[in-house]
Amino acid sequence: MFGFGRPAQEKAVINLFALQLESLGLPSAEAVSNATKLVDEVLSDLRPRGVDPFKATQGNEHATREQFVAPRLAAGLTIEDIRFYWNRPLLVIFCEVKMREMFNFIVVDMARLQGKDLVAASQHYKKTFPRYGDPSRWDPSEKFNEGLRDVDADVYPEFAARIDSWKGKTPPAETDRLIDRHGTLNAVVRHLVSTKAL
Repeated sequence: MFGFGRPAQEKAVINLFALQLESLGLPSAEAVSNATKLVDEVLSDLRPRGVDPFKATQGNEHATREQFVAPRLAAGLTIEDIRFYWNRPLLVIFCEVKMREMFNFIVVDMARLQGKDLVAASQHYKKTFPRYGDPSRWDPSEKFNEGLRDVDADVYPEFAARIDSWKGKTPPAETDRLIDRHGTLNAVVRHLVSTKAL
C-alpha cells in the first residue's frame, strides 16, 4: 500500500488522484507516486500559511463576499455553484488545479511518445478541454493562449460540475459539432450559459 504513517484523510486524497492518473494510463505505482507528490506540494503550500487543508466551508465564506461573488454571478454562476465548488476540502480543490496542469503536460507528452505533431496536439487540447481560471486574469499574449480569442478565455472553476454533467449527457459527436462551430470548448460553455443550456 502507500502513505504509511499518513492520516487517513491524506491517504484518501492521494488515492482519489492516483485513480485519476491510472485512468489516463499511468501504471499504478507511478500514479500513486505522482499523486503523493501532488498532495505533498499542496500541503507544503497550505500548512505554512496556517490554512487547514481539510477546511470545507470556504464556499460559505466566499458566498458572503460581494467582490468575489459579483463577477461569478455575471458570468452565469449561481451562489449554489460557488458553495458546491468551495465547500469541499481545500486540499482536493488545489490538487485539482495542479492535476489540470499535469494533465495538460501528460496529453502533450503522450502525443510526443506516439510520434504525433506536438503543436497539433497542443492546439487540440486547447480546443477540446475546459480551461479553468479567473477570466479577468486571462492574458491573450501568453504563449499557451496564442491564437485564442476572448470568448476562449478561462472560465471560472466553479463551472466544472456543470460542465462535467453536460459532457456526461452530451454525445461526443454533438460536443465536436459545437466545438467546430464555436472554436473551443470554453467558447461553447459561454454560448451554453448565455442560452441557459448549461
